[in-house]
Amino acid sequence: MQNVLNFYRKNTSTIILDVCDYQFNDGDAIYFTVKATPDNDQSDSDALIKTSWTVGTDVEVQEDGTLQLNLTAAQTDIEFGQYFYDLKLVESGDTAENTLITGNINILKVATLRV
Repeated sequence: MQNVLNFYRKNTSTIILDVCDYQFNDGDAIYFTVKATPDNDQSDSDALIKTSWTVGTDVEVQEDGTLQLNLTAAQTDIEFGQYFYDLKLVESGDTAENTLITGNINILKVATLRV
């Protein structure tokens, strides 16, 4: 599935993740990666944003079954422009990787960057 994300540069941001036919469990890992373009680098060494959350440790399942994945202002401090991202799920106790969503991410211009 493709979905466009829009974040302001150097701002905290939240991704609301809802996977309709899946109930998140403690230990599930969610990976978020942003790159200039998709590539075959297994280490993601050229990622502009590379972060992950573990359900039950870093993020809790909300009453409606969603996850609120928070990014810091430091994580969104990349050059203005359009990039490519994906969100991947690795279920607890499983090694299977499931790409949940991909798409373009726009880092939007702001006037105040000195904070």
